[in-house]
Amino acid sequence: MIFRKGYLIFTLALLSLFLLVNNQANINIESQEHTVKADTLGEAMTTYLPAVLNRYTNIVSPIGVQMYDSTAPSSKYHNGLVESGTTWVRIQINWSNIEPSRTSPPTYYWGSAETAFAAVLPENGGLNILGTFRYSPGWGAPAPEEPIYPDRYDEFAEFVAATVERYDGDGFNDAPGSPVITYWELFNEPDRFNFWGYKGKEFSDLLKVVYPAVKAANPGAQLVFPGIAYDFFQDTSGGPFVRSFLTDVLDNGGGNYFDVMNFHSYPVFYTNWTNNKGPGLLEKGEYIQDILAGYGLDKPIVVTETGWHSNNAASTIPGSPEIQSKYVIQLITQGYALDAKILIWWMYYDVEGVYQFNNSLVTNGTPPVEKQAYYIFQDAAETFRTARFVRKFTTGETGKLELEAYEFEDVVQNQQFFVAWLNPVTATGTEPLRIPAAQVLVRNPIAGSQYSVTDGQDGIVDGYVTVQVGAQPVYVEVDN
Repeated sequence: MIFRKGYLIFTLALLSLFLLVNNQANINIESQEHTVKADTLGEAMTTYLPAVLNRYTNIVSPIGVQMYDSTAPSSKYHNGLVESGTTWVRIQINWSNIEPSRTSPPTYYWGSAETAFAAVLPENGGLNILGTFRYSPGWGAPAPEEPIYPDRYDEFAEFVAATVERYDGDGFNDAPGSPVITYWELFNEPDRFNFWGYKGKEFSDLLKVVYPAVKAANPGAQLVFPGIAYDFFQDTSGGPFVRSFLTDVLDNGGGNYFDVMNFHSYPVFYTNWTNNKGPGLLEKGEYIQDILAGYGLDKPIVVTETGWHSNNAASTIPGSPEIQSKYVIQLITQGYALDAKILIWWMYYDVEGVYQFNNSLVTNGTPPVEKQAYYIFQDAAETFRTARFVRKFTTGETGKLELEAYEFEDVVQNQQFFVAWLNPVTATGTEPLRIPAAQVLVRNPIAGSQYSVTDGQDGIVDGYVTVQVGAQPVYVEVDN
Protein backbone atom coordinates (compact mmCIF):
# COMPACT_ATOMS: atom_id res chain seq x y z
CA MET A 1 0.00 0.00 0.00
CA ILE A 2 1.45 3.39 -0.94
CA PHE A 3 1.03 6.16 1.62
CA ARG A 4 2.49 9.61 1.99
CA LYS A 5 3.14 11.50 5.22
CA GLY A 6 -0.55 11.17 6.10
CA TYR A 7 -0.34 8.97 9.15
CA LEU A 8 -4.01 9.30 9.95
CA ILE A 9 -4.93 7.79 6.60
CA PHE A 10 -2.40 5.01 7.05
CA THR A 11 -3.73 4.24 10.55
CA LEU A 12 -7.30 4.07 9.26
CA ALA A 13 -6.17 1.71 6.50
CA LEU A 14 -4.57 -0.59 9.07
CA LEU A 15 -7.71 -0.53 11.19
CA SER A 16 -9.91 -1.37 8.20
CA LEU A 17 -7.65 -4.26 7.30
CA PHE A 18 -7.71 -5.54 10.89
CA LEU A 19 -11.51 -5.55 10.89
CA LEU A 20 -11.63 -7.33 7.54
CA VAL A 21 -9.24 -10.04 8.69
CA ASN A 22 -11.20 -10.58 11.89
CA ASN A 23 -14.48 -10.79 9.98
CA GLN A 24 -12.96 -13.48 7.76
CA ALA A 25 -11.29 -15.51 10.51
CA ASN A 26 -11.77 -18.75 8.61
CA ILE A 27 -10.08 -17.39 5.51
CA ASN A 28 -6.47 -18.01 4.52
CA ILE A 29 -4.26 -14.95 4.27
CA GLU A 30 -1.60 -14.31 1.68
CA SER A 31 0.88 -11.45 1.41
CA GLN A 32 0.65 -9.13 -1.56
CA GLU A 33 1.84 -5.65 -2.50
CA HIS A 34 -0.90 -3.04 -2.79
CA THR A 35 -0.82 0.32 -4.52
CA VAL A 36 -3.16 3.25 -3.79
CA LYS A 37 -2.95 6.63 -5.48
CA ALA A 38 -2.73 9.59 -3.08
CA ASP A 39 -0.98 12.28 -5.09
CA THR A 40 -2.00 15.11 -2.78
CA LEU A 41 -0.40 13.70 0.34
CA GLY A 42 3.29 14.09 -0.35
CA GLU A 43 6.18 11.76 -1.10
CA ALA A 44 5.29 8.11 -1.83
CA MET A 45 6.43 5.17 0.24
CA THR A 46 5.68 1.47 -0.37
CA THR A 47 4.93 -1.05 2.34
CA TYR A 48 3.65 -4.63 2.34
CA LEU A 49 0.56 -5.73 4.20
CA PRO A 50 -1.28 -9.06 4.38
CA ALA A 51 -4.16 -9.23 1.94
CA VAL A 52 -7.14 -11.55 2.28
CA LEU A 53 -7.23 -13.40 -1.00
CA ASN A 54 -7.07 -17.14 -0.93
CA ARG A 55 -10.36 -18.14 0.68
CA TYR A 56 -12.09 -14.81 0.66
CA THR A 57 -14.58 -15.01 -2.15
CA ASN A 58 -16.98 -12.75 -3.95
CA ILE A 59 -18.46 -15.76 -5.73
CA VAL A 60 -21.48 -14.86 -7.82
CA SER A 61 -23.94 -17.73 -7.62
CA PRO A 62 -25.15 -18.82 -11.07
CA ILE A 63 -28.69 -19.51 -9.86
CA GLY A 64 -31.38 -17.44 -11.56
CA VAL A 65 -34.93 -17.30 -12.88
CA GLN A 66 -36.76 -16.13 -15.98
CA MET A 67 -38.99 -13.08 -15.74
CA TYR A 68 -40.99 -11.11 -18.28
CA ASP A 69 -42.12 -7.49 -18.48
CA SER A 70 -41.05 -6.02 -15.13
CA THR A 71 -38.71 -6.55 -12.20
CA ALA A 72 -39.64 -3.24 -10.56
CA PRO A 73 -40.96 -2.98 -6.99
CA SER A 74 -44.39 -2.25 -8.45
CA SER A 75 -44.54 -5.79 -9.84
CA LYS A 76 -46.55 -8.17 -7.66
CA TYR A 77 -43.71 -10.67 -8.05
CA HIS A 78 -40.92 -8.37 -6.89
CA ASN A 79 -40.74 -9.11 -3.18
CA GLY A 80 -40.90 -12.88 -3.64
CA LEU A 81 -38.31 -12.67 -6.40
CA VAL A 82 -35.82 -10.85 -4.18
CA GLU A 83 -36.49 -13.20 -1.26
CA SER A 84 -36.23 -16.37 -3.38
CA GLY A 85 -32.45 -16.45 -3.17
CA THR A 86 -32.02 -15.94 -6.90
CA THR A 87 -28.90 -14.11 -7.99
CA TRP A 88 -29.72 -13.71 -11.68
CA VAL A 89 -32.76 -12.67 -13.66
CA ARG A 90 -33.02 -13.34 -17.36
CA ILE A 91 -35.42 -10.89 -18.96
CA GLN A 92 -35.97 -9.73 -22.49
CA ILE A 93 -36.27 -6.37 -24.13
CA ASN A 94 -37.84 -6.01 -27.55
CA TRP A 95 -36.26 -4.08 -30.37
CA SER A 96 -39.77 -3.37 -31.69
CA ASN A 97 -40.74 -1.57 -28.46
CA ILE A 98 -37.62 0.52 -28.12
CA GLU A 99 -37.13 1.45 -31.78
CA PRO A 100 -40.55 0.99 -33.41
CA SER A 101 -39.81 3.35 -36.29
CA ARG A 102 -36.80 3.76 -38.51
CA THR A 103 -35.48 7.30 -38.10
CA SER A 104 -32.16 9.02 -38.67
CA PRO A 105 -30.70 9.47 -36.16
CA PRO A 106 -32.44 6.58 -34.39
CA THR A 107 -35.13 7.34 -31.83
CA TYR A 108 -35.20 5.04 -28.80
CA TYR A 109 -37.95 4.69 -26.22
CA TRP A 110 -36.28 3.20 -23.15
CA GLY A 111 -39.23 2.91 -20.78
CA SER A 112 -39.78 -0.85 -21.26
CA ALA A 113 -36.07 -1.55 -20.71
CA GLU A 114 -35.95 0.45 -17.50
CA THR A 115 -38.96 -1.46 -16.16
CA ALA A 116 -37.53 -4.82 -17.21
CA PHE A 117 -34.10 -4.14 -15.73
CA ALA A 118 -35.27 -2.34 -12.58
CA ALA A 119 -34.11 -5.09 -10.18
CA VAL A 120 -30.48 -4.47 -11.07
CA LEU A 121 -30.54 -1.26 -9.01
CA PRO A 122 -29.42 -1.75 -5.38
CA GLU A 123 -32.59 -0.21 -3.98
CA ASN A 124 -34.65 -2.70 -6.03
CA GLY A 125 -32.78 -5.85 -5.01
CA GLY A 126 -29.40 -5.49 -6.69
CA LEU A 127 -29.88 -8.64 -8.77
CA ASN A 128 -27.71 -9.51 -11.73
CA ILE A 129 -29.47 -9.19 -15.07
CA LEU A 130 -28.97 -11.17 -18.25
CA GLY A 131 -30.63 -9.11 -20.97
CA THR A 132 -32.08 -10.88 -24.00
CA PHE A 133 -32.70 -9.01 -27.25
CA ARG A 134 -35.88 -10.19 -28.98
CA TYR A 135 -38.68 -9.26 -31.41
CA SER A 136 -37.67 -7.12 -34.34
CA PRO A 137 -39.81 -4.23 -35.64
CA GLY A 138 -41.51 -4.63 -38.99
CA TRP A 139 -38.88 -2.49 -40.68
CA GLY A 140 -36.11 -4.75 -39.37
CA ALA A 141 -37.37 -8.24 -40.23
CA PRO A 142 -40.27 -9.96 -42.06
CA ALA A 143 -41.72 -11.09 -38.70
CA PRO A 144 -40.73 -10.48 -35.06
CA GLU A 145 -38.67 -13.68 -34.71
CA GLU A 146 -37.60 -14.23 -38.29
CA PRO A 147 -34.07 -13.40 -39.47
CA ILE A 148 -33.25 -9.72 -39.66
CA TYR A 149 -32.97 -8.23 -43.14
CA PRO A 150 -29.27 -8.27 -44.09
CA ASP A 151 -29.36 -4.56 -44.95
CA ARG A 152 -30.60 -3.88 -41.39
CA TYR A 153 -27.72 -5.64 -39.59
CA ASP A 154 -25.92 -2.33 -39.03
CA GLU A 155 -29.00 -0.72 -37.54
CA PHE A 156 -29.65 -3.68 -35.26
CA ALA A 157 -26.02 -3.53 -34.12
CA GLU A 158 -26.43 0.20 -33.48
CA PHE A 159 -29.46 -0.51 -31.27
CA VAL A 160 -27.64 -3.27 -29.37
CA ALA A 161 -24.61 -1.03 -28.83
CA ALA A 162 -26.80 1.82 -27.59
CA THR A 163 -28.37 -0.55 -25.06
CA VAL A 164 -25.02 -1.89 -23.90
CA GLU A 165 -23.70 1.65 -23.51
CA ARG A 166 -26.79 2.68 -21.56
CA TYR A 167 -26.15 -0.10 -19.03
CA ASP A 168 -22.36 0.02 -18.67
CA GLY A 169 -22.37 2.30 -15.63
CA ASP A 170 -19.69 4.64 -16.96
CA GLY A 171 -21.72 7.82 -16.47
CA PHE A 172 -22.07 8.50 -20.21
CA ASN A 173 -25.57 8.11 -21.68
CA ASP A 174 -26.45 5.85 -18.75
CA ALA A 175 -29.89 4.75 -17.65
CA PRO A 176 -31.06 6.45 -14.43
CA GLY A 177 -28.94 5.30 -11.52
CA SER A 178 -26.12 4.15 -13.84
CA PRO A 179 -26.99 0.43 -13.52
CA VAL A 180 -24.51 -2.13 -14.81
CA ILE A 181 -25.51 -5.10 -16.98
CA THR A 182 -22.69 -7.14 -18.44
CA TYR A 183 -24.31 -10.20 -20.04
CA TRP A 184 -26.30 -9.76 -23.24
CA GLU A 185 -27.99 -12.53 -25.23
CA LEU A 186 -29.07 -12.32 -28.86
CA PHE A 187 -32.53 -13.84 -29.33
CA ASN A 188 -34.04 -17.05 -27.99
CA GLU A 189 -33.81 -20.55 -29.49
CA PRO A 190 -32.74 -19.33 -32.93
CA ASP A 191 -32.22 -22.94 -34.05
CA ARG A 192 -35.96 -23.19 -34.75
CA PHE A 193 -36.49 -24.02 -38.43
CA ASN A 194 -38.59 -20.91 -39.11
CA PHE A 195 -36.21 -18.57 -37.30
CA TRP A 196 -32.46 -18.77 -38.03
CA GLY A 197 -32.37 -22.59 -38.02
CA TYR A 198 -31.26 -23.15 -41.61
CA LYS A 199 -29.43 -19.82 -41.78
CA GLY A 200 -26.40 -20.44 -39.62
CA LYS A 201 -24.18 -18.62 -42.09
CA GLU A 202 -26.42 -15.55 -41.99
CA PHE A 203 -26.45 -15.62 -38.22
CA SER A 204 -22.67 -15.78 -38.25
CA ASP A 205 -22.66 -12.73 -40.52
CA LEU A 206 -24.90 -10.91 -38.02
CA LEU A 207 -22.56 -11.79 -35.14
CA LYS A 208 -19.65 -10.33 -37.09
CA VAL A 209 -21.47 -6.99 -37.21
CA VAL A 210 -22.92 -6.96 -33.69
CA TYR A 211 -19.91 -8.21 -31.72
CA PRO A 212 -17.53 -5.32 -32.56
CA ALA A 213 -20.32 -2.84 -31.82
CA VAL A 214 -20.88 -4.40 -28.37
CA LYS A 215 -17.18 -4.30 -27.52
CA ALA A 216 -16.88 -0.71 -28.70
CA ALA A 217 -19.74 0.25 -26.38
CA ASN A 218 -18.37 -1.68 -23.41
CA PRO A 219 -15.18 -3.75 -23.75
CA GLY A 220 -16.17 -5.69 -20.64
CA ALA A 221 -19.58 -6.71 -21.95
CA GLN A 222 -20.14 -10.40 -22.61
CA LEU A 223 -22.06 -11.30 -25.76
CA VAL A 224 -23.91 -14.52 -25.05
CA PHE A 225 -24.74 -16.93 -27.86
CA PRO A 226 -28.52 -17.30 -27.99
CA GLY A 227 -29.88 -20.20 -25.97
CA ILE A 228 -30.27 -23.01 -28.46
CA ALA A 229 -32.87 -25.69 -27.80
CA TYR A 230 -30.64 -28.34 -29.38
CA ASP A 231 -33.28 -31.03 -28.81
CA PHE A 232 -36.51 -32.19 -30.48
CA PHE A 233 -34.64 -32.20 -33.79
CA GLN A 234 -36.32 -32.16 -37.17
CA ASP A 235 -34.05 -34.86 -38.56
CA THR A 236 -34.83 -37.49 -35.90
CA SER A 237 -37.98 -36.47 -34.02
CA GLY A 238 -39.92 -34.31 -36.45
CA GLY A 239 -39.51 -31.40 -34.07
CA PRO A 240 -38.92 -27.75 -34.99
CA PHE A 241 -35.19 -27.49 -34.23
CA VAL A 242 -32.31 -27.74 -36.70
CA ARG A 243 -29.41 -29.84 -35.45
CA SER A 244 -26.82 -28.22 -37.72
CA PHE A 245 -27.50 -24.60 -36.70
CA LEU A 246 -24.62 -24.41 -34.22
CA THR A 247 -22.06 -26.05 -36.49
CA ASP A 248 -23.23 -23.95 -39.43
CA VAL A 249 -22.48 -20.82 -37.38
CA LEU A 250 -19.09 -22.18 -36.36
CA ASP A 251 -18.23 -23.35 -39.88
CA ASN A 252 -18.65 -19.76 -41.05
CA GLY A 253 -16.33 -18.27 -38.45
CA GLY A 254 -18.97 -17.22 -35.93
CA GLY A 255 -17.07 -18.75 -33.02
CA ASN A 256 -14.83 -15.69 -32.74
CA TYR A 257 -17.77 -13.33 -32.37
CA PHE A 258 -19.37 -14.30 -29.09
CA ASP A 259 -17.98 -14.66 -25.57
CA VAL A 260 -20.22 -17.18 -23.83
CA MET A 261 -21.88 -20.38 -25.06
CA ASN A 262 -25.51 -20.98 -24.16
CA PHE A 263 -28.07 -23.77 -24.42
CA HIS A 264 -31.39 -24.87 -22.96
CA SER A 265 -31.94 -28.17 -21.19
CA TYR A 266 -35.17 -29.89 -20.18
CA PRO A 267 -35.17 -33.37 -18.63
CA VAL A 268 -37.95 -34.55 -20.95
CA PHE A 269 -35.19 -35.01 -23.56
CA TYR A 270 -32.78 -36.86 -21.28
CA THR A 271 -32.58 -39.91 -23.58
CA ASN A 272 -30.66 -37.78 -26.10
CA TRP A 273 -27.87 -37.27 -23.59
CA THR A 274 -27.71 -39.97 -20.92
CA ASN A 275 -28.74 -43.56 -20.30
CA ASN A 276 -28.98 -43.24 -16.52
CA LYS A 277 -32.53 -41.75 -16.59
CA GLY A 278 -31.25 -38.53 -15.02
CA PRO A 279 -31.94 -34.93 -16.07
CA GLY A 280 -29.17 -34.90 -18.70
CA LEU A 281 -28.14 -31.26 -18.32
CA LEU A 282 -24.53 -32.05 -17.46
CA GLU A 283 -24.10 -34.55 -20.27
CA LYS A 284 -25.71 -32.24 -22.82
CA GLY A 285 -23.44 -29.39 -21.75
CA GLU A 286 -20.36 -31.58 -22.05
CA TYR A 287 -21.46 -32.64 -25.55
CA ILE A 288 -21.80 -29.02 -26.65
CA GLN A 289 -18.44 -28.16 -25.09
CA ASP A 290 -16.91 -30.97 -27.17
CA ILE A 291 -18.39 -29.45 -30.32
CA LEU A 292 -16.77 -26.11 -29.49
CA ALA A 293 -13.47 -27.81 -28.69
CA GLY A 294 -13.53 -29.33 -32.17
CA TYR A 295 -13.31 -25.77 -33.49
CA GLY A 296 -10.55 -24.82 -31.06
CA LEU A 297 -12.97 -22.88 -28.85
CA ASP A 298 -13.10 -22.88 -25.06
CA LYS A 299 -15.99 -20.68 -23.96
CA PRO A 300 -17.64 -20.17 -20.59
CA ILE A 301 -21.10 -21.68 -20.61
CA VAL A 302 -24.52 -20.57 -19.40
CA VAL A 303 -27.89 -22.32 -19.40
CA THR A 304 -30.64 -19.79 -19.93
CA GLU A 305 -33.54 -22.23 -19.64
CA THR A 306 -34.11 -25.35 -17.61
CA GLY A 307 -36.96 -26.55 -15.44
CA TRP A 308 -39.92 -28.84 -14.87
CA HIS A 309 -43.63 -28.47 -14.19
CA SER A 310 -45.69 -28.89 -11.04
CA ASN A 311 -48.92 -29.91 -12.81
CA ASN A 312 -49.74 -33.21 -14.48
CA ALA A 313 -50.65 -31.68 -17.83
CA ALA A 314 -49.59 -34.70 -19.89
CA SER A 315 -49.64 -38.31 -18.72
CA THR A 316 -46.47 -39.09 -20.67
CA ILE A 317 -44.62 -36.21 -18.96
CA PRO A 318 -45.66 -36.52 -15.32
CA GLY A 319 -45.51 -33.51 -13.08
CA SER A 320 -46.28 -32.79 -9.44
CA PRO A 321 -44.99 -30.42 -6.75
CA GLU A 322 -42.66 -33.17 -5.51
CA ILE A 323 -41.29 -34.08 -8.95
CA GLN A 324 -40.70 -30.40 -9.72
CA SER A 325 -38.89 -29.98 -6.41
CA LYS A 326 -36.65 -32.97 -7.14
CA TYR A 327 -35.63 -31.44 -10.44
CA VAL A 328 -34.83 -28.10 -8.79
CA ILE A 329 -32.05 -29.77 -6.80
CA GLN A 330 -30.92 -32.08 -9.60
CA LEU A 331 -30.64 -29.34 -12.24
CA ILE A 332 -28.89 -26.88 -9.92
CA THR A 333 -26.43 -29.62 -8.94
CA GLN A 334 -25.67 -30.48 -12.56
CA GLY A 335 -25.40 -26.79 -13.48
CA TYR A 336 -22.69 -26.39 -10.84
CA ALA A 337 -20.97 -29.56 -12.04
CA LEU A 338 -20.89 -28.08 -15.55
CA ASP A 339 -19.47 -24.83 -14.13
CA ALA A 340 -22.33 -22.89 -15.70
CA LYS A 341 -21.83 -19.19 -15.03
CA ILE A 342 -25.58 -18.60 -15.16
CA LEU A 343 -28.34 -21.19 -14.66
CA ILE A 344 -31.88 -19.96 -15.28
CA TRP A 345 -34.97 -21.73 -14.01
CA TRP A 346 -37.75 -21.19 -16.55
CA MET A 347 -39.71 -19.58 -15.13
CA TYR A 348 -40.52 -17.63 -11.97
CA TYR A 349 -44.31 -17.36 -12.30
CA ASP A 350 -46.98 -19.31 -14.18
CA VAL A 351 -48.02 -18.22 -17.64
CA GLU A 352 -51.35 -20.02 -17.61
CA GLY A 353 -53.29 -19.97 -20.85
CA VAL A 354 -50.08 -19.61 -22.84
CA TYR A 355 -48.13 -22.70 -21.82
CA GLN A 356 -49.75 -25.91 -20.57
CA PHE A 357 -46.91 -26.87 -18.24
CA ASN A 358 -46.65 -24.85 -15.03
CA ASN A 359 -42.89 -24.68 -14.65
CA SER A 360 -43.01 -21.77 -12.27
CA LEU A 361 -41.93 -21.36 -8.67
CA VAL A 362 -44.97 -19.22 -7.80
CA THR A 363 -48.51 -18.88 -9.13
CA ASN A 364 -49.66 -15.86 -11.09
CA GLY A 365 -52.40 -15.03 -8.61
CA THR A 366 -52.77 -11.80 -6.69
CA PRO A 367 -50.88 -12.15 -4.52
CA PRO A 368 -48.70 -14.91 -5.99
CA VAL A 369 -48.52 -18.10 -3.93
CA GLU A 370 -45.18 -19.83 -3.43
CA LYS A 371 -45.07 -23.48 -4.51
CA GLN A 372 -43.11 -26.21 -2.77
CA ALA A 373 -40.44 -25.76 -5.44
CA TYR A 374 -40.00 -22.10 -4.41
CA TYR A 375 -38.83 -23.12 -0.95
CA ILE A 376 -36.65 -25.92 -2.34
CA PHE A 377 -35.12 -23.38 -4.76
CA GLN A 378 -34.59 -20.93 -1.90
CA ASP A 379 -32.90 -23.63 0.19
CA ALA A 380 -30.72 -24.74 -2.72
CA ALA A 381 -29.67 -21.14 -3.42
CA GLU A 382 -28.45 -20.86 0.15
CA THR A 383 -26.81 -24.31 0.18
CA PHE A 384 -24.88 -23.73 -3.05
CA ARG A 385 -24.21 -20.01 -2.66
CA THR A 386 -20.49 -20.38 -1.92
CA ALA A 387 -20.06 -23.92 -3.23
CA ARG A 388 -17.31 -25.21 -5.48
CA PHE A 389 -17.84 -28.39 -7.48
CA VAL A 390 -15.21 -31.03 -6.76
CA ARG A 391 -16.21 -34.18 -8.64
CA LYS A 392 -18.94 -36.56 -9.72
CA PHE A 393 -18.87 -40.10 -8.37
CA THR A 394 -18.17 -42.82 -10.92
CA THR A 395 -20.58 -45.69 -11.45
CA GLY A 396 -17.95 -47.88 -9.82
CA GLU A 397 -18.28 -45.79 -6.67
CA THR A 398 -22.07 -45.63 -6.61
CA GLY A 399 -22.50 -49.27 -7.65
CA LYS A 400 -25.54 -48.42 -9.79
CA LEU A 401 -25.86 -46.45 -13.03
CA GLU A 402 -29.01 -44.69 -11.84
CA LEU A 403 -27.44 -43.48 -8.59
CA GLU A 404 -25.86 -40.04 -8.99
CA ALA A 405 -23.62 -38.40 -6.41
CA TYR A 406 -21.62 -35.17 -6.51
CA GLU A 407 -19.00 -33.76 -4.16
CA PHE A 408 -18.77 -30.05 -3.32
CA GLU A 409 -16.83 -27.77 -1.02
CA ASP A 410 -18.26 -24.71 0.66
CA VAL A 411 -15.29 -22.42 0.17
CA VAL A 412 -16.34 -20.01 2.93
CA GLN A 413 -17.38 -22.51 5.58
CA ASN A 414 -14.57 -24.86 4.52
CA GLN A 415 -17.06 -27.71 4.63
CA GLN A 416 -17.35 -30.72 2.38
CA PHE A 417 -20.80 -31.80 1.28
CA PHE A 418 -22.39 -34.17 -1.21
CA VAL A 419 -25.61 -34.23 -3.21
CA ALA A 420 -27.10 -37.56 -4.23
CA TRP A 421 -30.28 -39.00 -5.71
CA LEU A 422 -31.64 -42.10 -7.43
CA ASN A 423 -32.97 -41.86 -10.99
CA PRO A 424 -35.60 -41.58 -12.33
CA VAL A 425 -37.55 -39.04 -10.29
CA THR A 426 -40.37 -41.57 -10.02
CA ALA A 427 -38.09 -44.29 -8.60
CA THR A 428 -39.15 -46.12 -5.46
CA GLY A 429 -36.89 -47.66 -2.85
CA THR A 430 -33.32 -46.68 -2.00
CA GLU A 431 -29.75 -47.67 -2.83
CA PRO A 432 -26.73 -47.53 -0.49
CA LEU A 433 -24.06 -44.91 -1.13
CA ARG A 434 -20.69 -45.07 0.60
CA ILE A 435 -19.15 -41.70 1.42
CA PRO A 436 -15.65 -41.18 2.87
CA ALA A 437 -16.34 -39.59 6.25
CA ALA A 438 -16.48 -40.45 9.94
CA GLN A 439 -19.82 -38.73 10.48
CA VAL A 440 -22.32 -36.91 8.26
CA LEU A 441 -25.59 -35.06 8.52
CA VAL A 442 -28.08 -36.21 5.90
CA ARG A 443 -30.63 -33.55 5.03
CA ASN A 444 -33.71 -34.13 2.85
CA PRO A 445 -35.35 -30.75 2.20
CA ILE A 446 -38.31 -32.24 0.31
CA ALA A 447 -39.24 -34.54 3.17
CA GLY A 448 -38.21 -31.93 5.72
CA SER A 449 -36.04 -34.40 7.60
CA GLN A 450 -32.44 -34.79 8.70
CA TYR A 451 -30.43 -37.37 10.59
CA SER A 452 -26.82 -38.29 11.38
CA VAL A 453 -24.89 -41.31 10.15
CA THR A 454 -21.57 -42.43 11.62
CA ASP A 455 -18.88 -44.79 10.46
CA GLY A 456 -19.62 -48.27 11.78
CA GLN A 457 -23.41 -48.07 11.61
CA ASP A 458 -23.24 -50.38 8.61
CA GLY A 459 -21.35 -52.90 10.71
CA ILE A 460 -17.88 -51.99 9.43
CA VAL A 461 -15.55 -49.27 10.74
CA ASP A 462 -13.61 -48.39 7.60
CA GLY A 463 -13.60 -44.61 7.23
CA TYR A 464 -16.87 -44.59 5.26
CA VAL A 465 -20.49 -43.98 6.13
CA THR A 466 -23.31 -45.62 4.23
CA VAL A 467 -26.29 -43.46 3.30
CA GLN A 468 -29.52 -44.77 1.81
CA VAL A 469 -30.44 -42.65 -1.22
CA GLY A 470 -33.79 -42.52 -2.99
CA ALA A 471 -35.44 -40.36 -5.64
CA GLN A 472 -35.67 -37.39 -3.27
CA PRO A 473 -32.23 -35.73 -3.46
CA VAL A 474 -30.33 -35.43 -0.19
CA TYR A 475 -27.56 -33.13 0.98
CA VAL A 476 -24.89 -34.99 2.92
CA GLU A 477 -22.79 -32.63 5.02
CA VAL A 478 -19.53 -33.92 6.48
CA ASP A 479 -19.21 -33.25 10.19
CA ASN A 480 -15.84 -31.60 10.66
